[in-house]
Amino acid sequence: MEKSGKNIVHRRKYACRRTGGGMENYMKNILFLIIDMQNGFSNQNTQGIDERILDFLEQIKGRAIVAGTRYVNNENTACYVFEGWKACMEGTEEAEILPTLRGHMERVFDKDKYSCWNDEMKQFIRDNKIDKVYFAGVNTGCCVLHSAFDFYNDLVDCSVIEDLCGSTSGIREHEAALIVLRSCITEERVVTADQAVREILGVGEAAGRSAE
Repeated sequence: MEKSGKNIVHRRKYACRRTGGGMENYMKNILFLIIDMQNGFSNQNTQGIDERILDFLEQIKGRAIVAGTRYVNNENTACYVFEGWKACMEGTEEAEILPTLRGHMERVFDKDKYSCWNDEMKQFIRDNKIDKVYFAGVNTGCCVLHSAFDFYNDLVDCSVIEDLCGSTSGIREHEAALIVLRSCITEERVVTADQAVREILGVGEAAGRSAE
């Protein structure tokens, strides 16, 4: 895993937006943040999310910084103390990122709380001048939701990609979390993967890629 001291400065990507007078260039630094896609959170309810994330990455290739988070459990976490949950302990295979995704992440942030909005993440956002964050991963109602709330509360523009998220507890918990997210971070910030591709690439280029 890459250590926190090494910052990755991402080149700004150019796109074109058509206006009444022609083409307007604009720049945006985008972070695609994959939350807790770890061996310990892989079950029948989250199966296939990694494959959908890989397909999304193929579509937006080169247009976003890709990073991930790991929930690393220990004896002092709320999950351990209040729930007696002892999975994903530090140093175990459960705590590791799924092999299908690890190689696509430029950086992995460890955490022992639901939210990944910590000092390390804040510095990364500043160093890379991030304009927009897109969330994927698990669990929708725990670490995805708490992270999105904290980013939003600190005025970091963000969206949750609903079909690239899921819950180990099942679809009902996932959908319940989406209702809360739509209510609290605005409906337009809960998007589908197709919508996110169009936002990142621009409508014209996204249409061209889908036709290939």
